[in-house]
Amino acid sequence: MKHINTTRFIVLTLLVIAAALTRALPYLIPHIWNFTAIGALAIFSGAQFSDKRLAFIIPIVAMAVSDIFIGNGFSLAVYTGFVVMVGCGFLIRNKVNTTNVILASFISASVFFLITNFAFLYPATIYPRNISGILTSYAAGLPFFRNMLIGNLVFSAVLFGSFYLLSKRYPVLAKV
Repeated sequence: MKHINTTRFIVLTLLVIAAALTRALPYLIPHIWNFTAIGALAIFSGAQFSDKRLAFIIPIVAMAVSDIFIGNGFSLAVYTGFVVMVGCGFLIRNKVNTTNVILASFISASVFFLITNFAFLYPATIYPRNISGILTSYAAGLPFFRNMLIGNLVFSAVLFGSFYLLSKRYPVLAKV
């Protein structure tokens, strides 16, 4: 873990923390639930942190800490979705370009939507445990999916773009 004190690690971590703070946006600007940088930061962490353990730990800890402040509580389905998003970042880690970042944003938002809106993860009192319940659950989740997808695309552009520009200006930030 000698790379924890590197400038690259510090800059990456600061970007992740800034992105995690966007989880408070729905409390500041009404009607934008799920429009945050949390998905993009999971992808970004998977793509940029050289230590795979940190790629998982940092966004999950950022999520957990922000959950404490915004009062969402723990949901295994939600955290599983974010672990999958880090995995999407792993898939593009040696091939970071605009197309791959866009694809990772779409795929991760879609998988997150499929996992977190699966009706069988909810009490039977919310959605019946049949095809109708599954379809109803997915239909109810569409606005959140749209906002997460837009958030992933916007904040991935910000995170990956700003880190790219910073690494061009400060070559010490480039991958080792």
